[in-house]
This record gives sequence, structure tokens and C-alpha cells, in this order.
Amino acid sequence: MRFPKAAIYISQLDSNHSDKLDSMVDSLFKDEIAYERASQALRRRFVRGAEFVQGVDRGGRITRIKRERVGGKYKYFLEGLDGGWNSPDERIWIVAMYALWQKNK
Repeated sequence: MRFPKAAIYISQLDSNHSDKLDSMVDSLFKDEIAYERASQALRRRFVRGAEFVQGVDRGGRITRIKRERVGGKYKYFLEGLDGGWNSPDERIWIVAMYALWQKNK
């Protein structure tokens, strides 16, 4: 399984109490093609020179996503309400936030 922590979290949720972000993660789990499409669109934005990309956080707010090279891999970070940058445990959360932003624009 690609994202074990997110899979466990989503499987334990009551669908009546999930928010839009949880629903998006669940749909990306169920449709790998949709995940790959959103993931590649996000990657392309950075490859084409974007310093920040927009996403929608759990509260429905527009947030910024940035990508930094750490060693030989890229790591994605979210801007918090306090202006600090945090990295989620698994990349699917970043992809879901970007996919939500795409869906709502």
C-alpha cells in the first residue's frame, strides 16, 4: 500500500463526519488514475517554475504549497495559519489539497 497511514485514517472515518479533504483523499485512493493526474499536474506546476502552488486545507481555506529538494528527493510543505511550514506524513494529503483547489477554481 502506497500511503499506509492515510489508508488507516480514512478507513476508520465515518463518512457522515468526513470533510472535503478526507473525501478527496478517499476518492484518490479509489481512483489511482485521478491520483496520478493530480500528482503530475502539481509536479508540473513546480517544474515550470512556480515557487508556491495553491491548495485547499481542511478548513476550506486557500493555503500555499511549496516544494524543496532534500537530498535526492523533493519534499512538499504546507503553509500553516501561523506562517510556518509543515510537511505532512504522506504526499497524498498535498495532492488532495491541490486537487481540491483545482476542483474549486
